[in-house]
Amino acid sequence: MVVSLSTIIVNWNTRELLAHCLHALECLPVDLRSDVIVVDNASTDGSAEMVGRRFPWVQLIPCDRNLGFGAANNLALRQARGRYVLLLNPDTEVRPGAIETLARFLDDHPQTGVVGTMLLNPDGTLQPSCHDYYSFTNSLLHNRLVERLTDRWKVAPAQQSGQPTEVDWMTGACLVARRSVLSAVGGFDLDYFLYAEEIDLQFRIRELGWSIVYVPSPGVVHYGGQSARQAPLAATFHDYRGRWLFVRKHQSAWSAGAYLAKTVFALGCWLTYWAARQAINPGAENRRQRQAYWQLLTWHLRDRGLVSVPQLSLGAEQLRGMS
Repeated sequence: MVVSLSTIIVNWNTRELLAHCLHALECLPVDLRSDVIVVDNASTDGSAEMVGRRFPWVQLIPCDRNLGFGAANNLALRQARGRYVLLLNPDTEVRPGAIETLARFLDDHPQTGVVGTMLLNPDGTLQPSCHDYYSFTNSLLHNRLVERLTDRWKVAPAQQSGQPTEVDWMTGACLVARRSVLSAVGGFDLDYFLYAEEIDLQFRIRELGWSIVYVPSPGVVHYGGQSARQAPLAATFHDYRGRWLFVRKHQSAWSAGAYLAKTVFALGCWLTYWAARQAINPGAENRRQRQAYWQLLTWHLRDRGLVSVPQLSLGAEQLRGMS
């Protein structure tokens, strides 16, 4: 039986936030909460047991290993029954009316494939959620250094306009897509384990002629980065890796080459910084950071066949544990 909306949540060790997320979903109209699927990526904090005990109306898919974000979503997509699919992070809290607004927009705009909405910090301030595609040029304007020096690029004009606006891509914390569109592109690309998989997904959807639209609504509170904080070095690796995979797959050879050169230069600077810190203070954290940036640097070079080095060994347990 087809229902109006299927909600998919991929969880890894965010039990209490997941509970708050599911409580908020209980306030949705019945036709929008009849098919909620939680994929638990081998959490060790009792998340799966909590869902089974406190939310019997949720379809739980417990995994015996971490599948990664995209693979876990694809697993749930095969069981989803909704005309639309809400892809929702466990560290979110849906405000009343937000999902209804997105579903109505899809009803009224048959050429729109994916919609997203306002992401809010816990204090109610606006969180950046609309972005341009990664490329060499954009990486010069949108990077950590620029963001630390200025707020200019943090909130996109689309978010400031207050009107539905077509964008390149939106943060994957809360997206509503047509299930038929997700099926047409084959779901998430499994080359991505964490980070940039939602960018790749929206890029491929746009290539099929569907629009990606930011729609203002009452919004969704996004606590942000809860899984990443549990394994920060692994998260940094996957962030860099995801960006490079996207650029390599979808940008021109010139843009990819320039992007790689810029990234290698930046990683070299970070490596020099942490090596100097370790020389001054040979502590464990400085050593871990130096090793992390060394392995990030060599991974990028190895991926293009520029060097021959052993496989990445950074935080093997953490890399399997991220979602």
